Amino acid sequence: MTSAVTTPSELAISQQEPSSLAKGRLKQLPDETARLYDRYWPPVEKFAGFDPELADFMAATPEKQTLILAALREDTEAHGRFLHRHLSAIYAHWFGYRDGAFTRSTDDAAETAQYAAKITLERELFDHWATPTEAPSLTDQYAAADHLDELAATNPGVVHPLFEFIRDEASREQIERFLQCELIRNEVVDDEVALLVVGLQGMQKAVAAANLWDECGRGKLENFHTYWLRRLLEATEDGWEKLDTYRDEHPWFAKFTSNTNAAMLTRPSRKMMAYGCFLVFESWVEPHFVRILDGMTRVGLLDDEMRIYFTAHVKIDPRHSRELSDGMRLQRPELAPDEVRDILRGAHLASDTGRRQFDHMLTYLRSISSEGAAE
Repeated sequence: MTSAVTTPSELAISQQEPSSLAKGRLKQLPDETARLYDRYWPPVEKFAGFDPELADFMAATPEKQTLILAALREDTEAHGRFLHRHLSAIYAHWFGYRDGAFTRSTDDAAETAQYAAKITLERELFDHWATPTEAPSLTDQYAAADHLDELAATNPGVVHPLFEFIRDEASREQIERFLQCELIRNEVVDDEVALLVVGLQGMQKAVAAANLWDECGRGKLENFHTYWLRRLLEATEDGWEKLDTYRDEHPWFAKFTSNTNAAMLTRPSRKMMAYGCFLVFESWVEPHFVRILDGMTRVGLLDDEMRIYFTAHVKIDPRHSRELSDGMRLQRPELAPDEVRDILRGAHLASDTGRRQFDHMLTYLRSISSEGAAE
């Protein structure tokens, strides 16, 4: 008969004992799981040098960089393309995968130039590219959390026409192209959440860490959310090869939300903005994925292996945005007024950035012919 837990120490120890990881030595993965884990993730090529345009920008003086960016503002598309293509290349370094410039070597001078370019491009992103609606002037964390619950339910990204198009009209080729975009958008979401955890306090850290534990399959490699993406690629005809080919054509506007999030996650002063941004991102998952699944069904994409990433998230993610707002409500030490304002600002910035990305994506998908190529 198990003795009752009698002391605080014994209670703490007993609460830590249950685990999804095998006790003792870890077990060998099943053959199919191991085979998919033999592939490098994310499925990116090794860094082969910066785009000449970005290399020239990094080599330019600060004064020259300022002039380049000011001139680009005259052309909205050229401005956005420049910012998002180059920020995406720079952020690969901060996530540490093999497509980053200095993830397996160190070059102090080159990394200094890259970091300086990052700061300059991010300042341009926030000051001259972003167009968020004004966040309410709230400084109380409870009232702000109530506002975020409302924003999570009503922001323009939740019911954006892109997802009605996917559900009701898109051809199989258009949906398959959209799935490639979705995979790239989500392929490092576990590390995005990991970066969010760093530096948070109390209940905010708890809910972010719980989200990361979900992303990491609660300790089971076969339930990592990125493993479900591997299964999607494996079940798609020539999925790995098609994604590799497509990556070079990945539209610059598909990077809006990822880049904006990374701009917050990789600067400590924007950590609270990243918290609000992530809450809005989580609010999209269920309504978007339900429509994606309906569209996949309509065009005959019925394989459970292709659908598991979406079906699982429909069940898992509805609670995540609520957990993030509750984490704000219950936060101790209580948030300072400027921290509350930053969370709200990040949430409204995410809402507007998502809308802009989805607007572009809808136009892009409509331009794809029945042969699968953009007209």
